Amino acid sequence: MTRPKAPCNDQTAEQLEAYYRKVKPGDVAVIRCTQGNVLRYLLDKVTDTTPKSGRVYVEKGDAWAGQGFYMKSGKSTDAPTGQSNLVVPTDEVMAWIKDHPEKPGLGHAVMSYEWDWDFTPPGQRTGKNRSSFTSGRARQAVIDRMVKKKQ
Repeated sequence: MTRPKAPCNDQTAEQLEAYYRKVKPGDVAVIRCTQGNVLRYLLDKVTDTTPKSGRVYVEKGDAWAGQGFYMKSGKSTDAPTGQSNLVVPTDEVMAWIKDHPEKPGLGHAVMSYEWDWDFTPPGQRTGKNRSSFTSGRARQAVIDRMVKKKQ
């Protein structure tokens, strides 16, 4: 059985840098978050860029990553080894967001999504470095805490 892949899994660092080097304030930005075995995409807007330092800033950001990201890798400037990073808003990513309604406090998320742990976009850790929640109850407890933080 093949596992479904996240729509951004085939993106390269070169594609990411090419897109975010060209963005202007008001353009679309997408943040991918994978904390707690939940795949989330947060739809956001670019507020500012500093090409000289290679940074892009978004309006809302993410609780784990903040609002600043590196153009070259998509990694967060606040938590560069974390599990939240920018991805290119391709047609596939935008279709995934459209197909998964926004959940209060979570963004566009899939709770029990088996994404491909073998490929890791820039800024992401591999699944081999993380403990996994095998219990649905443990996963739900993490999700409940995340929702409470956002409210």
